[in-house]
Amino acid sequence: AYGLAKEDAFFDLMRADFQSARDYLSKGLTDLGFSVLPSQGTYFINFDIAPLGENDDVAFCQRLVTELGVAAIPVSAFYAEEPVKTIVRLCFAKKRSTLDAALERLSGVRRR
Repeated sequence: AYGLAKEDAFFDLMRADFQSARDYLSKGLTDLGFSVLPSQGTYFINFDIAPLGENDDVAFCQRLVTELGVAAIPVSAFYAEEPVKTIVRLCFAKKRSTLDAALERLSGVRRR
């Protein structure tokens, strides 16, 4: 109900902000050497961990949280059968400072 009372410009700005955050995180991850998948109509960016030699998205995401303080979501959690186990996702609906901190922390993943 709150959104129904808003002018179109409110949503245009919100959409532009989300697109900017998506593009910023996507470029940052790509610059770090991650294989980023295209993203539209969502608050999430998916990237492939197979090039890192990883094949267990759950274990990878657990290590990210415990070792780097970055929360990622294993895509396999969304499969009832035959899950994809090498794709993880990050939410980009965050403050720029949060995205910066995540990128800085994730820079350590490639050096391991």
